Amino acid sequence: MKKLFLILSMVIMGATIAFANDNKTEVLNTFDKYVNDANSYSENLANYYVDNAKIIRVVNRKQGGQKTVIIPFDRYVKELKQHAALAKTVKYKNTYTNRKVEKINKDYKVSAKRIPRNDKTGLDCYFIFTKTNSGWKIKEESMTTNVQTFLNAK
Repeated sequence: MKKLFLILSMVIMGATIAFANDNKTEVLNTFDKYVNDANSYSENLANYYVDNAKIIRVVNRKQGGQKTVIIPFDRYVKELKQHAALAKTVKYKNTYTNRKVEKINKDYKVSAKRIPRNDKTGLDCYFIFTKTNSGWKIKEESMTTNVQTFLNAK
């Protein structure tokens, strides 16, 4: 009886780990598609987000320190569309390195170093993905940036 219980427990644990790894793989695949679409200026980029996703910009101030700014999601989507033409013209792209995935309750957090077009060192970022009826979606995004105009966000 003890052997049966032990074997059954191991099978359940193995299945749970496999399921979690499958979710991590799905989340990373979704993240990779998001990065590809962002770097190719897709008009469908907003579809990667849940409605009213939390958009955070952590601004490195020129005078030192950081300030966190929350961008309303509707404004974020509007600016995505407005800035796409300019980004495409200057061939702006982000590269993400040191990617890590961790499970947070039912969600998954992808953390990375974001390397913008002219940056050499990279800036911290993370994306929290949640499962929806239409797949994995970003419910929270945080990016550190050196762009000072975010400090004037309203």
